[in-house]
Amino acid sequence: MLSSRTLSLLTLLLLLIGIAACADKTATLSVRADISADEQKIRELGQKWDAAVRAKDAVACAGFYASDGAMLNADAPLAQGTAAITAAWQRLLSMRNVGLTFASTQLIVSNGGDMAYDVGTYELSFDDDNGMVKDVGKYVTVWKKVGGEWKVAADISNSDGAMK
Repeated sequence: MLSSRTLSLLTLLLLLIGIAACADKTATLSVRADISADEQKIRELGQKWDAAVRAKDAVACAGFYASDGAMLNADAPLAQGTAAITAAWQRLLSMRNVGLTFASTQLIVSNGGDMAYDVGTYELSFDDDNGMVKDVGKYVTVWKKVGGEWKVAADISNSDGAMK
C-alpha cells in the first residue's frame, strides 16, 4: 500500500507531466501558426514578383533577392549579388514579346521560420528571328529571412526539354 506522501508525490508528478505535454502542444501550435503566416507572406511576395515580371521591371525583380542572393538560370552564367541579378533580369525581360509565368507547386517553411523553399513550374515565351519560342520547365527558389523580411537566397530553373 502506498503512503499518502508517496501518493501525493505521484499525483504531483503526473500533474507536471500533463502540464509539460500541454505546453509542448501549445508551443507546436504556435510554431505552426507562424509557419502558416510565413507561407502566406511568401505567396504574397510571389504574386508581387509575378506583377514585376509582367511589368518588365528588372530592378523590382532583383529586389526580391538577398544582397548575396544567386540566380542560376539554365544556359546562363551564375548571377550573384544585386547588380548581376538585375542585369540577368534585364536580359531576360528585354527579349522581344517575352512572357514568363510561374506557379508554385510546393512551399515548405522550416520549423525555425528562417528558411523556406518553393518548388514550381514556369512557362517562358519570346520571339526570336525564327518566330515564337516556347519553353516550359521547373524551378526551386530558396528563401531566407533577412532583417525579418523574406528574401531569395538562391533561385534555379531548368527546362523540361528543348525550346520549341
